[in-house]
Amino acid sequence: MPIRLLHQTDLFRPYLDPDDHWDLACVYALAASGQLELGGILVDFPPDRYPGRSPDVTGIAQLSYLTGLPTHVAVGSSRPYTHDRASLAALPRRDRAGAEFLLKYLRDSDGPAYISIVGSCRDLAVAAALDPDLFHNKCAGIYLNAGTGHPDVAKQGRTEYNVVLNAAAYAATFDIPCPIYWMPCFEDAMSDNFLDGQVKRFGTYYRFKQSDVLPKLSPVLQSYFTYSLEARTDARYLQPLLAPQSDVLSSYTIRDYRHMWSTAGFFHMVSQAVDKVGKIIAGSNEGDTVFGFRPVNIKCDANGVTTWTDADAASNRFLFEVKDRDSYASALTAAMTTLLGNIQ
Repeated sequence: MPIRLLHQTDLFRPYLDPDDHWDLACVYALAASGQLELGGILVDFPPDRYPGRSPDVTGIAQLSYLTGLPTHVAVGSSRPYTHDRASLAALPRRDRAGAEFLLKYLRDSDGPAYISIVGSCRDLAVAAALDPDLFHNKCAGIYLNAGTGHPDVAKQGRTEYNVVLNAAAYAATFDIPCPIYWMPCFEDAMSDNFLDGQVKRFGTYYRFKQSDVLPKLSPVLQSYFTYSLEARTDARYLQPLLAPQSDVLSSYTIRDYRHMWSTAGFFHMVSQAVDKVGKIIAGSNEGDTVFGFRPVNIKCDANGVTTWTDADAASNRFLFEVKDRDSYASALTAAMTTLLGNIQ
């Protein structure tokens, strides 16, 4: 049976960070190549502290058009998750819609059903509180992109952004009765200059220069990225795809570094890995890959602070690990470029 994926994202227009537009393109590229079935896109409700943003249904519509894959979309809750059952019961219908969307996705899945989280855990936590047995019976795994992974709590530093969005929801995620592939965004976040390209063992973060990737993509996909990276809001969003022009060389688009976190999880989900030169290989070739997952025990307090220890193979909690720090960034950049070649 096909692998299914529901992708949850904080995809906004104008963007907060356009890494989400790159992640979304990777998800669609996997679906376009037949490696998974895209079961839906769940977009976070925009945070109050960033006014003027809306869920980027335009970017989703563009990729849906380019791949010929119609996609179900829902918007998440405007209210934070709490452990209070009365508060959950009192949520209005529109603030339960994201959670119900997740639950319907699981109920309708006959084969392996995965969930990728690259934003808030809010709607996931609500869904799991409403029907934990469904996750136990139907969810093949959650790829959780959030937090800091240093084994020494004192060295983890500041609370990572996706955790801050709803710390109680992040903590509740680790109690969900299904496999969880924890992908800490950083090993530590100690200083103001942590987005410096430094790869660490227990963090997914890497970066690439957009000029190393964009010119290698199809003209229509270049136009998708140009439209997104330049935060265009005009209503004629299909026209750039129908008549792509050589406008990807704008200063910001081509010169900027793109900070990334989630790429490795997409390959792992479809039983693939990446070797040191960026070739996509079978996930069973564990010795050759630049990343992996190790079984662990994880505890997370109410403030979103995690502690972990190694576990035996019977554990269904896994921690992301960089196995080759020197090759990781260049290898994932090359593999992602290959993957995005599936969108023509």
